[in-house]
Amino acid sequence: MDERSARDVVLARAIETSDGAREVWSDADRAWATRASGEIVGEHGHDDAFIARRAELILDRLAERHPRIRALSRFPSARGWMGPMTAIVAFVIGALGVDISPTQRINLLAPPVLALLAWNLAVYLSLVVATMMPRRGSVAPGPLRRAVVACFRDVSQPIRKSVAPRPLVVAMRRFATEWPALALPLWQRRAASLLHAGAAALAAGAIAGLYVRGIALEYRAAWQSTFLDANAVARLLDVVLAPGAWLTGIPIPDAAHLATIAGDSPGENAAPWIHLYAATLLLVVIVPRLLLAAVAWMGERRLVQRFPIALGHAYYQRLLHAWREGTAQVVALPYSFDVNANGRGGLAKLMARVFDAGVDVEWRATTAYGDDAPIDLPGAPAGVVALFNLTATPEPENHGAFVDALRGRIEPHVPLIAIVDTTDFVDRFAANPRRIAEREAAWRQMLEPHHAEPLFVRLADPDLREAGATLSTRLERATT
Repeated sequence: MDERSARDVVLARAIETSDGAREVWSDADRAWATRASGEIVGEHGHDDAFIARRAELILDRLAERHPRIRALSRFPSARGWMGPMTAIVAFVIGALGVDISPTQRINLLAPPVLALLAWNLAVYLSLVVATMMPRRGSVAPGPLRRAVVACFRDVSQPIRKSVAPRPLVVAMRRFATEWPALALPLWQRRAASLLHAGAAALAAGAIAGLYVRGIALEYRAAWQSTFLDANAVARLLDVVLAPGAWLTGIPIPDAAHLATIAGDSPGENAAPWIHLYAATLLLVVIVPRLLLAAVAWMGERRLVQRFPIALGHAYYQRLLHAWREGTAQVVALPYSFDVNANGRGGLAKLMARVFDAGVDVEWRATTAYGDDAPIDLPGAPAGVVALFNLTATPEPENHGAFVDALRGRIEPHVPLIAIVDTTDFVDRFAANPRRIAEREAAWRQMLEPHHAEPLFVRLADPDLREAGATLSTRLERATT
């Protein structure tokens, strides 16, 4: 998918995962978005096309209810005008920056173009060093590039500063964190392209400034130095101006000639020197910088057209499963207690809320106290639920071992959900909330070493808003 589609996908994901209580985007809305996008892309459509179309439909419908969503999903980018503006400003700065002095004397050892050459050579050296160094994560960009990247952070401000339902405000905060992290490689390439093109424009402006002024004014070339003699200056200029001499064919004066224009001498007409410096800037600054800008621009184009979104994330896999299969397969394994019809119905409702699809809950026979987990588990269900009862005293050698056995028999990407049914215990100790809190704390403490976070749910009558939101957040966090 392209950059805009990826942006919509990340925004839609932030909204759906932040609205666990279905305050702004209901279960019916989610089912409609999945069904409608599946019909549009067709049975044989690509996964990324389905995800992108679904996100577009979500934002279109939400924009009808909350118009500022449209401002966020279609926020204009600054890059359309930043490129031309940067080139113009850099060219003007370069042209004005070569205003040598009121006396029109050019010190061959200290003109602005010499500083420009030195700066660009330092940049090339840093790029080479960064390329040759072993990669241990991404290389931190410099302050100038960070400032340019910051200009592209055009996210979430239109709605975060407005009055909106809380789930949308939470979603915008999440989007403002997730999208810049994903888009940073693209923005860095844009910044690199912009800065390289700006450097080329700066050098072009410097050349133009020298020649335009040279038409109306006579520049005189001379040099003076406290530490260098004519021989040292000749060796230095032979190196610095070698590219210009090669391109123009103008010979670089020797030490004897340089001695005649040293110190307080009137100097000589600077035209040959201007030609040498201009040609050197062309070969050392303008051409390499334009090539670097082109490389960065091509990298940017690749990311714009094929923006990387990890569809292996659990959120996207749930949507794709709902589209391809229609229902989510969930395996429920009670441990040492029987779940009645009300509890089974409550779990089915909770799983349907969490997986955003119709759910087929496959109930296995209750595992007896002290027994191991069943061996014949399906390869890749949408989720596996280990069910416990709050009335039981948690024991690591039994309940914890059951969780470990289940985890060892399912695929790594399949979520293992530990649910503790509070129905009987809460009914018995409704007047003693401290006893309930102590028992829940004991279950948390016991399951923590087994890397399972229990969800306490009254399965006979589950609070789908709270329990669904909590479990959705946990599943989202576990795959981030």
